[in-house]
Amino acid sequence: MKRVLVALVLVLAAVVLFLALRDDKVEPKALPQPLPEQSLDAFEADSEPLQLADVRGPAVINFWASWCGPCRAELPVLEQFHQQYAGQVDLIGIDFQDSRTDKAAQLIEQSGVTYPLYEDFDGDLNGLGPLPAIRGLPFTALVNAKGEIVHQEFVEIKTVAQLEALVQKHLGVGG
Repeated sequence: MKRVLVALVLVLAAVVLFLALRDDKVEPKALPQPLPEQSLDAFEADSEPLQLADVRGPAVINFWASWCGPCRAELPVLEQFHQQYAGQVDLIGIDFQDSRTDKAAQLIEQSGVTYPLYEDFDGDLNGLGPLPAIRGLPFTALVNAKGEIVHQEFVEIKTVAQLEALVQKHLGVGG
């Protein structure tokens, strides 16, 4: 019983420490900044790679992985936003540090995602240029017409209205 109690206290302490150190918002450091020079392979083999620095907004870039519960929950919401704002706001998904490509492919199919998806399985974008060290997912970055990141944060997009508000506030689209 004593061992169980000690183990429970240690787990609770670890959770409290994790929550205390976790920063859900990314403080913009010198934003806006241009997207980093990096090529990303398309998730689907028959699609072209993406030169990240060539992206021009308004655009939403969402980092996700199949192992991330909040990411799985937000994919259908992102798809709904994509359907509503096609031609006004681009949506790009990046499967980040996800070695389970079979699970990611299943998730994409189940979620009905049709927006462009790319892969960064090795985490090459982690801390590159204006991007922070990505220590948790999902992560979203908003890109303006000049190809600059103007806002970024670790956030689960739970509703289309939530993403609309971010896009309106930081990219001036919608409203």
